[in-house]
Amino acid sequence: MKQSRVLAFLLCAGTVPAIAQVQTYTAAKIQFTNPGPYSQAQLEAVAGMHPGTTFTADDLSAATQRLADTGYLGEVGAKTLPGRTAAITVQFQIAPIPREQMLHVVFENFVWLTHDEIEAALQAKSPLFMDYVPGSSALLDTFNDALVEALAKKGITAKVTHDSYEPTLERPEIVIAYRVDKPAPRVANMKLAGVPTELAPLVQKSMNAVGGHAYDGGLGGETTEDGILAPVRDAGYIDASLSDESLAPSMAGEAATVVVSATLHTGEIYHVSSLTFAGSPLLSADEFASTAKLHSGGIASRTQLLETLKPLDAAYRRQGYLDVAVKASPREDTSTHQVAYTVSIVPGAQYHVKTVTLNGIDAAAETEFNRAFQMKPGDIYNPEYLQTFFKRNTALQATTTQALAGYGFSYKAYADPATDTVDLVLTFVRGLVERSR
Repeated sequence: MKQSRVLAFLLCAGTVPAIAQVQTYTAAKIQFTNPGPYSQAQLEAVAGMHPGTTFTADDLSAATQRLADTGYLGEVGAKTLPGRTAAITVQFQIAPIPREQMLHVVFENFVWLTHDEIEAALQAKSPLFMDYVPGSSALLDTFNDALVEALAKKGITAKVTHDSYEPTLERPEIVIAYRVDKPAPRVANMKLAGVPTELAPLVQKSMNAVGGHAYDGGLGGETTEDGILAPVRDAGYIDASLSDESLAPSMAGEAATVVVSATLHTGEIYHVSSLTFAGSPLLSADEFASTAKLHSGGIASRTQLLETLKPLDAAYRRQGYLDVAVKASPREDTSTHQVAYTVSIVPGAQYHVKTVTLNGIDAAAETEFNRAFQMKPGDIYNPEYLQTFFKRNTALQATTTQALAGYGFSYKAYADPATDTVDLVLTFVRGLVERSR
């Protein structure tokens, strides 16, 4: 994370007499240059200065530091514009950190709180919070406590945790996900309005897919809504969606459940008219076509579309493009119910390994592992290499005489989009097949 820098400020209201008394000023107006996505009210709340505030040079310096300490602003400076000391304009020069250099925050299963209530609770701790945080932010643990407090006000005694997740094909961004670990609500029932009779079997698949399972409203591609819509979208209803979603949570002892209600909109079944990809430096058009699961004339299945895009997505991730976004832009012909897909790719930045930390093994096993492990600090980050490491190095687990015999590992990749680096933490457990989440 790039550190905020506090710039020198200048008081321009006139010459301050060289006397022991500290000069005071009264703010008539507070200005913020380049406020970015933040409102005047948010920025004034952080600075602690408003029209009418009386302040000294030290107070202005402290306000500047408070803005810098948020972590949301790359550079912060302040000055006063010429005017009367009793009615002076304070101008803060700020440079908001771009969204693409921050981490998206989602909330998996806070069924007792609306999004507005969640945002209000977190903005009380960090007024500039709007579903994104700076990389390596000290706010993450603070937010755990704030969410626990917000749930307590609803009568829910909760344990809240958070974790980071690598981008996926369906969710091409690094995500910090907060969840209620205890009590973790499960879907007790679904009430879907607007279901056509002929789609009742597909809706039953939806019921089976999400009923009794943990509720998730956060991670794209894995949400309860995704589970509800998946059978319908795989049947070619590419515009299928839910509206008027509502949640009715309840507690029975320490067990939490939620009833999900919504209205289903299906649209029409679409077939594929064409699938076009011009090719890229890492995967040619012919290579892409050779593995495509979706073809002209076939039903526009969501799953088949994702399977078609996977080889292209994987080709870029192997080369460290952690934020790669593979898109299949649809062009629908509503008269014939056909859809033409044009595939494009936005690679994003290429990430490199910053650190590798090993947990759960002794010094001998660590030496053995480091001798075989080829993805060192400074190298291009390749998640596929991690996922297949032991499969490619079977000799490490082949005999009981080797220090790594019987071990597998799970891993977490902590990516910083501000520096395009990844900190890897590998945790070894006997009998564990390597995996990550």
